[in-house]
Amino acid sequence: MAGETFRKLWMAWERLFRFAAHVQSLEDSEEHLFYVAKRRYMGHSFTVDGISVRTFDPVIELHMNNELLSRILSDETSMVRLAVRLISEAKRSLPALARHVSSSEYEREQVLYGTTFIHRSVERFGFSTFPFYWRWSEKLFTRYLQLVFRAVNPMAVDLLKTHSETFVPRVVAISKEKLVQMHAPDAVHIRS
Repeated sequence: MAGETFRKLWMAWERLFRFAAHVQSLEDSEEHLFYVAKRRYMGHSFTVDGISVRTFDPVIELHMNNELLSRILSDETSMVRLAVRLISEAKRSLPALARHVSSSEYEREQVLYGTTFIHRSVERFGFSTFPFYWRWSEKLFTRYLQLVFRAVNPMAVDLLKTHSETFVPRVVAISKEKLVQMHAPDAVHIRS
């Protein structure tokens, strides 16, 4: 019961955060694995797909749909089935993500990035992964993402104990151009 109350409170916080931080859905008519937000990059410089990202550059920040993730995690008890389901959701959501960021609203942003535990095999979708530059930020994000994971997964405590090496966050990134080429080649052409 306490776990369910915590989950409900966390999801209410998520909805408030999305509103306050201007985190947008990809489509009004359909739920997807991702949300996005326009941001100024505030981390250590990196290069992805030939594009250098420096402090204060305009970027598209990726956020996971934790409500959808919560339902998936509640439905699946096997790590293998969970992985298959997440891959399926990613395949379904990536074309919508590519179409969404192809709009003129995102003309200045050339790179999408996010921080997640769910980074294994993202290369097959065109993403690159990077470790955290600062150890303290990795620890901070690890604690935060563990808290999110506890909110969305009823078995989180056991999984965090038995598979702790799996729950190390990484930065994932992809250029907007590569995302569109791979997942929505019919979308509006993006200027480099």
